[in-house]
Amino acid sequence: MRRLFSLFFLLWACLLGAQTRNYADNASGTFVIGLDSYFYGETGSLEFDTHGKTFQVSISPDEVRVGNKRLGQGGDVVVGVHDFTGDRQPELVQALRHPNTGAILVTIYALNGGSWEPVGQMSLRETKEVRVFRQVVSARCGEALYSWTWHGTRFDFKASDGSAEPSLP
Repeated sequence: MRRLFSLFFLLWACLLGAQTRNYADNASGTFVIGLDSYFYGETGSLEFDTHGKTFQVSISPDEVRVGNKRLGQGGDVVVGVHDFTGDRQPELVQALRHPNTGAILVTIYALNGGSWEPVGQMSLRETKEVRVFRQVVSARCGEALYSWTWHGTRFDFKASDGSAEPSLP
């Protein structure tokens, strides 16, 4: 019985599409794993559809923009999309790695009345990569696993070691 359960669990885990680095992740060297689609680099763009409209995020060394809205500064940036809310419409993810400290700031935007509004921000200082899976953003920071889970209208934080949520810069 134990073997049957183990085999079932292994098959179930394989079918879920675990958060593993794929060839594109390795080739690009991105520090955010699990986005539905993304662009990583200092200059470029990402085009995606949501709510029946097509949007383009453009990255330059100075800034990140979606349409005519400035989202933040450029640099070592990942922009991508992922459906955190479960409504089959992707939210926009922007992650910036600080050039000196290596800290990562992740901001998640949702389309609200035609405008992109932040619905979550995560600040991570002691991590090399951030993982996205279903409705969770997670990262290993030192010995602790930090996770932010979407619950209805916001992201809730939890740390495996019981520590408080890292403060935003």
